[in-house]
Amino acid sequence: MGNLFSRSDSGEITQPRLTSAQPIGDPTPQPPPPATAAAAADDFAMYRHRYRGYRPSYTFNPNRSSYYRYARRYPSYSYPRWRPRASERDRRFLTFLNDDRYRNRDLNRIHRPSDEIEASQPEVPVAEVATRLHVKGVDLHIEDNGRNHVTDMYECTSARTGRDGTRKPAELVIRRGQEFTLTINFDRPYDVKKNDISLTFNLGDDYKPKKSMNATFKVDETGSKKYKPKKWGASLVSQKGNSLTVSVFAPASIPVGEWEFSVKTIVDVKDGKDLIWQYNHNEDINILFNPFCEEDWVYMEDKSWLQEAVLNDKGSQYYGTYTKMGARSWFFGQFEDGILDAAFHLVRKGYGYRTTPDMGNAASVSRIISQIVNAPDDDGVLMGNWSGNYEGGTRPTKWNGSVKILRQYMDTAKPVKYGQCWVFSGVVTAVCRALGLPCRSITNFASAHNTDTDRLSIDVLMKVDEDDNETNLSDDSVWNFHVWNEVWMSRPELSDSKEWDGWQVIDATPQEYSDGVYCCGPAPVKAIKEGEINVGKDAAFIFSEVNADRVEFKEDPCSGVMVEISRRTSSVGKNISTHMPTGRAYRGASMRRRGFESESENLERLDVTDKYKYEEGSEKERSIVKKAERMFLLAHCGFEHDDEEELDVLPLEDIEIEIEEMDDIFVGNGFEFTVHVKNKGKEDACFKDITLRVLYKTYHDTCQGVAALRKVKDIQLGPNQTETLTVEVDKDRATAYPNLGFNFELRAIATFFHTYNVVSESELFRLRRPDLEVKGPETCRLSDVLKVELMFTNPLDVVLTECEIDIEGGLECVDPDKDTFPVPDIQPKGTWSRTLTMKPHRHPRGSKDRDISIGFDSKQLSDIIGYYAVEIKS
Repeated sequence: MGNLFSRSDSGEITQPRLTSAQPIGDPTPQPPPPATAAAAADDFAMYRHRYRGYRPSYTFNPNRSSYYRYARRYPSYSYPRWRPRASERDRRFLTFLNDDRYRNRDLNRIHRPSDEIEASQPEVPVAEVATRLHVKGVDLHIEDNGRNHVTDMYECTSARTGRDGTRKPAELVIRRGQEFTLTINFDRPYDVKKNDISLTFNLGDDYKPKKSMNATFKVDETGSKKYKPKKWGASLVSQKGNSLTVSVFAPASIPVGEWEFSVKTIVDVKDGKDLIWQYNHNEDINILFNPFCEEDWVYMEDKSWLQEAVLNDKGSQYYGTYTKMGARSWFFGQFEDGILDAAFHLVRKGYGYRTTPDMGNAASVSRIISQIVNAPDDDGVLMGNWSGNYEGGTRPTKWNGSVKILRQYMDTAKPVKYGQCWVFSGVVTAVCRALGLPCRSITNFASAHNTDTDRLSIDVLMKVDEDDNETNLSDDSVWNFHVWNEVWMSRPELSDSKEWDGWQVIDATPQEYSDGVYCCGPAPVKAIKEGEINVGKDAAFIFSEVNADRVEFKEDPCSGVMVEISRRTSSVGKNISTHMPTGRAYRGASMRRRGFESESENLERLDVTDKYKYEEGSEKERSIVKKAERMFLLAHCGFEHDDEEELDVLPLEDIEIEIEEMDDIFVGNGFEFTVHVKNKGKEDACFKDITLRVLYKTYHDTCQGVAALRKVKDIQLGPNQTETLTVEVDKDRATAYPNLGFNFELRAIATFFHTYNVVSESELFRLRRPDLEVKGPETCRLSDVLKVELMFTNPLDVVLTECEIDIEGGLECVDPDKDTFPVPDIQPKGTWSRTLTMKPHRHPRGSKDRDISIGFDSKQLSDIIGYYAVEIKS
C-alpha cells in the first residue's frame, strides 16, 4: 500500500480523502479557449446521432472523462489522482502552441465526445461508501512487478523528486504479454462466495468500444484458469485478511500507453438484484512493448542485443568519412524521469491524440516516431538546420544526448532548435527504447541522397564556366555520412514466411516526403539487400542511399549536350556501422584511420555493410542493382529502360588517377595533397590539362568555395609513365571556415586533347579536431563523490571566445551545480582545465556503470567532445 499514501514534508504519512467519481485531473481544470469549446460543441452537434445514449438535453462538458461517462454503468467512487490524466496533460501541452491551427485542431480531437453516454447511475455518496464493502486502495507491487518485467531501471518506478522540486510517487511500468500482480485492499474481509469481482482496463480516458483498447473480465477465484494469448485475464493468487492478491495477464498485442483500470464488486443484494459498485483507481499503468515475450512482434532472442538495443541507455554515434571515421559517445537516457512520459506523448500526438489499435503495431508506431521526431509537419521534437547559421537555437554539434532535447520539448511544447541527422537518430533511439522497441543507430558513410523519381542513380551534372569553375546542376548528393535507425520486429503483414522479419530501417531526418509527410520506413534491411524496393515503406530511397551508382555527366563544349563521362558503382554505402552490443557505456577511441585497427583506436564499431548489400562489384550485387533500377522505373515512369539503348561510356581504363591518402592532420595546420596520374596503356596519352581542386564542403555535400586550385596544361604520358602533382592548402585557408566542420573534397580531373573526354577522381578529407581530455576514477560506489578533471588545449592561433561546456549522462554535477557552464577565453595554443565534483545517479537500477558525454563549444571552434565512464561497485 506504499503507493497509495503520501508523506508530508514533516514525514507524517497521510491517507488520501475518498471522493465520488468525477473528472479527476487538475484540481483546478482550465477550460479550453472559447473558440475550441465552440468548435467541439458544433462538432458534437453534427455527429450527435452517431453516439450511443444521446439525449438532446445533455450538455457537453469538454473536461469530463468520456471513459467514466461510458464505463460507469454502476455507482462509482475513487481517490484523487496525484497527477492529471494523459488527455489533460496533452491539453496543457497544446495550449503552449503558437499556431492556432494546430492547437484548435488537436484540442478538438482530445475533447471530441466520442461514444458519448450519460451515466445511468449516480456516483456513490462519500458517506455511503463506508457502509458496505469497498476498495480502500490497490497495491500495484511496483518493485516486484518491475523486477519481473525488467522495468525497474526506469526512474519513475521509484519515488523521486521532480525537476520542479515536487515529490513524485512511484509508477508501475510493465511489459505486455506477461502477468503482473496487484493486491486489492478492502475495508472488510472479502467473501468469495458472496462478493464477485471484475476488472476493467482502458487505454487512457477516451473510452472506445474496441476490444484491443479496453477489456472487462472477471477474476477467476479458483486460481486454475489458463490465460489465452490474445485475451486479458485475471486469477486469484491469495487472500489474506481484507486483501486479495490477483495475477493479471495483458495480451502481447495490446497498444502501448497509459492504461486506466477499475474494480467492480458485488457489495450487496438490493431488491433481488446485485448491487455493484465500481472503484476507479487513481493511478495509471504504463504498458510497453515486450521484446522478452515470444508472442510479441518485437521479440528478440539474442540476449546481447536485448541488453544493447533495449536496456543500454548509452552508446555511440559514428561520423566523419569512411577513410577517417570518428565516434562520439551519446547518452540516450531512456530511463530518466520524464522520458517515458515524453515517448507516450509523442505516440499520442503522432496519432492525432486519438487512441487506436495501431498503437500496438510496432511497424506503425515506429513510422509515427520517424515522423513526429522531426518538426516540419506536426511541430515535432526537433527542427533541422543545415545552413550553418544557428542563431536562436543550439548548434547541432553541441548536443551530447537525447534527454535535454526531449525535456525541453515537453517543457516548451515547441520544436527544439536545432538538429541534424545524428541528433534525430539519437532522439529516435531514446524514444524507441523507452517504449520497449529494440532500436539502434546506424551510420552510413558516403550516403547517397536521391532527389528525383526519374533515376535510382546519383547524378552529377557538371558545367564549367568561362573561368573554368565547375557547377553541379543536380540536386542529388552524397553525404560524408548519414545516421538513421533500425528497429527490430516481425513483419507478418509483409510475408507469411517471415522473410522480412528482423531489423527495419526508419529515419526521422526530414529529407524527402513519404505519403505527404517527412518520414521514412520501416523497410526491412533484408529487402534492401535483395533489391526488393517495393517491400515495406521507402525501400527505394534507402536502397539508393547504400547502393546507388554515382553517374557523372559533363557538358560537351561543342554540342552543349550532357555526356556521361563516368559511372562509379562502388562509391556509395561504405562501412555501414553501429555500436557493438557491449551493453555498457562507450569506452572506445574518438577516431581511427582506414585499415588501422590498433587497440588504441578501437571504435567499438560493428560493420553491418554486408546486411545491406552483397559484396561490392560482385555479379550478385550488380544484378540486384539492375533489378532495383528496373522496378524503380516501372513504379515511377511506367516503363523499363532498354539496356541496349544506354549510352556507352568511352573506355578509359588505361588512365588511372590515384589520390595519395594523408595521415591525420589536426585543426590549426595546413596540408598538401598528392595526385598520381598513370598511363597503364601501350599508347601515349595526351592531356589538354590536369586540374587539382580542394573544395570547401559541408558533410552533406554542399560546396562552399575553393580552398586551392592548380592547373597544369599540355601533359603527355608515355606507356607506364606516371605524373605526380601536388597542391597545398596553408593553415589560414584550411581554418578559414570552421562552421563547415573542416571538411574538404580533393578533386583531380584530366581532360584529353581533341575528344574532351575526362578522367576524374575525388576523395573526401577532414581535419581532425583535438579531444577534450577527461580523467577520473575507474570505479566508485553509488554513494561516492567523484573528482573528474577536464582539460583542453586551443590548437588555433586565435583566442577562443564564448566558450561553454555541456554535460549529459549518468553523473550529477555537484560543483559546479549545473551541467552547462561558461569557460573563460582560451588564448592561442593555451590550455584550460577544471576539476568537477560529481556523484552517480541512482538510476538506472542494476546498471554496472555510469557515463557522461561532454561537449566543448566556442565561437571559433566547435564539435569538441569528451567522455568518461566509471564502473559501479556493488
